[in-house]
Amino acid sequence: MKKKTLSVAAAALAAVMLTTGCGQTASSVASSAAASSEVASSVAESIVSSAEETAYPLTLQIYDADGNAVDMTYDHAPEKVLSTQLSMTELLIKLGLKDKIVGVFDNDNALKGDIADEVASLNSLGDKKSVSKETILATEPDLILGKGPLMFTESSIGTVQSYQELGIPVYTELASASIDQSLDNIVEDVRNIGEIFNVQETANAYADELQDRIDALMDKVSGQSGEPLKVLLMAGYTDGTFVAFNSKMSSCMLNALNAENVLDKGGNGLTLENLVSMNPDIIVYVRADRFGATDADAVEQLTSNAVVQEVPAIANQKVIEMDYDDVMDYGARVIDSAETLYNFMYSAS
Repeated sequence: MKKKTLSVAAAALAAVMLTTGCGQTASSVASSAAASSEVASSVAESIVSSAEETAYPLTLQIYDADGNAVDMTYDHAPEKVLSTQLSMTELLIKLGLKDKIVGVFDNDNALKGDIADEVASLNSLGDKKSVSKETILATEPDLILGKGPLMFTESSIGTVQSYQELGIPVYTELASASIDQSLDNIVEDVRNIGEIFNVQETANAYADELQDRIDALMDKVSGQSGEPLKVLLMAGYTDGTFVAFNSKMSSCMLNALNAENVLDKGGNGLTLENLVSMNPDIIVYVRADRFGATDADAVEQLTSNAVVQEVPAIANQKVIEMDYDDVMDYGARVIDSAETLYNFMYSAS
């Protein structure tokens, strides 16, 4: 873009010199040059503005629930959007697109802070496990947003292809897809949403901000040597049993921090004996409303149990509590969590 701007300015100045001839005074040439500079600046601004305008129809590659690539076309900037995922809802609000949202699903966990009021004011269609496709179609959406896996399936709200056949475009979060993941995919989702809605200037500024934070974090991580730290994402601890979480994005976040999930996939009904054999360096205790009855003192109960005192995370007091939506979502919250975890993982106890 800079090269194009410079060439426009040079061309404009050359045009002025050609039309004025060699006999003009220095002041008149300077005046003409100044005028040409203004023209060049105006043209350059026009080029930048044009580059940030979406040309419809726009076609992007998204992924279905199985991780298959799908070419999805968006004929115009959406006006009636159904957001099935908190991270997408938060992004729309961040980009000033709240008025485009015609429906959301109930969030699994109570929200905190200003976002709680923002989301509470939206039209909720109910629990994601029970909302029918008919209810979705009744909102007459011209775009449906959400994560690909689990959500866009026949047993849930319907496949990506089924909505495509109905003429309703879908955008599945790149950061949620069943593909090799990267924190950069969170940034790419922001840019894609900006392009779909023709708010690229705002979206790209936000995306650049997120990318700068990721780059700064990676610079810090590059200074950490040694074997990857072993991390357990634990939840629902009660009476010596617990649940463990894993997802492509949460594992990607840990890998970016020179760490790894001790489990290849999540599980239920795990025991303290399992915990001892996992031998994690770090335990992230994930709070969730469904475990609310026991979460209040779960970490205290866990860390005081004699059976696990030799586990490095317990012995070194490396147990941190975080909220489910912060750790297991697919948007900017993941970057927030990565920064928090880095500070916790590599600071002295």
